[in-house]
Amino acid sequence: MWETLKRHFATEDAETVERGLGLDFAEISHNEPYEWRERAVETPLGRGVLREDGSLEDEWGSRQIRDGSGPYIRYVSPPLADGDFESYRLPDPDAPGRWEGVQERLDELKKEYLVSAGVMTFYRRGWDLRGLENWLCDIAEESRLMVALLDRLLEHKLEYVRRFARMGVDMISVGGDITHHYGPFMKPATWRKHFKWRDAALVEEAKKYGVKYFYFHSDGNLTEFFPDLVEIGFNIIDPIQPECMDPNEIKERFGDRVVLHGTVSSQHTLPFGSVEDVRAEVMDRVSRCGYNNGLVIAPNNIVQFDVPLENILAVYDTVKEIGPEFYRASK
Repeated sequence: MWETLKRHFATEDAETVERGLGLDFAEISHNEPYEWRERAVETPLGRGVLREDGSLEDEWGSRQIRDGSGPYIRYVSPPLADGDFESYRLPDPDAPGRWEGVQERLDELKKEYLVSAGVMTFYRRGWDLRGLENWLCDIAEESRLMVALLDRLLEHKLEYVRRFARMGVDMISVGGDITHHYGPFMKPATWRKHFKWRDAALVEEAKKYGVKYFYFHSDGNLTEFFPDLVEIGFNIIDPIQPECMDPNEIKERFGDRVVLHGTVSSQHTLPFGSVEDVRAEVMDRVSRCGYNNGLVIAPNNIVQFDVPLENILAVYDTVKEIGPEFYRASK
């Protein structure tokens, strides 16, 4: 889709595309260190260290491979599958090259955008490092290994959050699915016991340095966790997947405390609807969820390669036609 949009706007520059669509957010991240960059190569999967089996390894040691499923990938060989914590080292936040140019990039983006920086959810990073089956077993057993990994990840994430906050980002984001289409990946009591307070610690750390906006992403049905996320201090929730949750119900229950981000169906309306279907969904979402500055319209997930260009443009063009005055109104 990015390649399609670049052709449409006659540019190779991603920021030009973002301006053309009217996006209001920008994101910064740290760099991979010099040592890793020297070993990495560009491939159709992205940039990483290419292994003999054709998999691509990221800085965490997690490998991905494309195996005949079109443009999609699967994870192989998680680095902590064997539970060997002694020899494993998390990426070093002080590695040479890690922060090169990041402050300058942030300062430039803040002239035009609300700028965020973030970390992966504890659940999602554990899945990445242990492998899904191992991680689900760890959680079901509330194993010592799970607690030990969560403790290490907390200190690691706090350091990155602290540095981004000191730099002056507007928003800290925490992203990575904790729910599937029908509900949580784990017992809610387990999430509250082991994961919730750690997410809260990230928010509290960033607040010490003046950060006011906190963004949480998880696909799936977040209804069970919504009150907890609001309590923690997340004031922007993404993507309010309409196939799983009713955006209007969420707005009614939590709209005075949280901004809804997303809400436009990338499973049905964008790939299979007409331009008028897309316009109608955006208009409905704005009219029912957009009051009191409580909505950021966006697709509810990555826009797949087969979505018609005119449908994705219709999302942003419709919002531009409505104009900003509507959002300043009160219900």
